[in-house]
Amino acid sequence: MRKNPTVTARGLTASFALTTLLATGLAGSAWAAEVQGQLTFAERLSLSTPVAGVIDVLPVRAGERVEAGALLLSLDRTPFDQRRRMAAAGLEGLRLSADEAARDAERVQALYDRTVGSESERALAVIAREKAQGRHERARAETALRAWEREHAQLHAPFAARVLAVNAAAGEVVSPRLSPPTLIEIARADRLLASALIDADRLGDIELGDPLAVIRDGERRDGVVEAIRVHNGEDGQVRYRLGVLLETEGLDWRAGQSISVELPDD
Repeated sequence: MRKNPTVTARGLTASFALTTLLATGLAGSAWAAEVQGQLTFAERLSLSTPVAGVIDVLPVRAGERVEAGALLLSLDRTPFDQRRRMAAAGLEGLRLSADEAARDAERVQALYDRTVGSESERALAVIAREKAQGRHERARAETALRAWEREHAQLHAPFAARVLAVNAAAGEVVSPRLSPPTLIEIARADRLLASALIDADRLGDIELGDPLAVIRDGERRDGVVEAIRVHNGEDGQVRYRLGVLLETEGLDWRAGQSISVELPDD
């Protein structure tokens, strides 16, 4: 029976290719070099004001990207301004009273040293001086506190961020005394975390700070190992959640997208 030369040639070519892959180990290492994962937020914050008030300005919306320092929310600052002015109104007068009480105590002490004044007069002058100084210091602290409250009546983005949620509206009353409400949720806009679950054998010698590549749709970006967390599965097996920090400048990658992390060869 005559053999088909085309079929024979194809069979020899496929056999040769398979033999080459097995000999070099590429067939196994190509699969073992990557692990599937997902993009997550690198840093996520829930923001609220530490002071009570009425929301006056709310210039951001969910999904919006903001720069570092951008205004996210502001309470009506009128009561904060008034309380600060009230605290500062008598501050100068109390300072002058404290200075006068100190000078008076010095005069009484000088008379006492010359045996002209009595011990009770000296003691009363010292007490008056300490009271005047205490009132002045209390007023200074009250003024500083009112200034702090006014400053913290606004929320600013601590870094370039994407607004994830806005849980407030203009005119809403904020009262953080019992349980501070989450008013705005943000996440870093210039970084993402590639997260992948791997077992101990595949983790190998990877350590914090090691460089690893992350791949999505053929696009490759180098990152740094930011976290290696222990993950206890429902089956009782111990795995590790590997987090690779990425700078996303120039990328349109988003949290929730699938990626693969390229692991170093053994």
